[in-house]
Amino acid sequence: VQRREAIVLEDIHGIRGLYRKGNGQTRKYRGRMNGWSFSEAQRQLEYKARWAGLPIIHLSRRETRGSSVTCPRCGERLQSDKRLRRKLWCGKCRIVMDRDRVAAVILARRGRVRFARSRPPIMIEAQGGAVEAVKGNPTPTVIPGVDAPKLTHNKS
Repeated sequence: VQRREAIVLEDIHGIRGLYRKGNGQTRKYRGRMNGWSFSEAQRQLEYKARWAGLPIIHLSRRETRGSSVTCPRCGERLQSDKRLRRKLWCGKCRIVMDRDRVAAVILARRGRVRFARSRPPIMIEAQGGAVEAVKGNPTPTVIPGVDAPKLTHNKS
């Protein structure tokens, strides 16, 4: 049985706009949320996924629209309640779920649709080998601390 896996990422451009003055957040909270590099975190995740041989599926803004307010069971729009805080509930199927979990389930489904249409990945080297993460680069990347023991020198 061959198992196909992938990582689904949403478009994070413009995410800092969520944490600007006037959105009802404290200065300390805005500073904490804007104090880390969103694109660097995504770049590192993509690098590690390619290292492990996992494909990355990027969903566009159009594909991610409504992901945290759509019921994963029936597809109805979820309702919010101030008493539930981060939880949303569905009036049709009567479930209550955390909004981040709802978004993760919906994004995984949308990514799975695109992944099902793609071809299975071709493994160039065995798992754990230094497979070049950048497409089209003929020379493999060598990371000294990781790949140095694997390198052999021919003494003829």
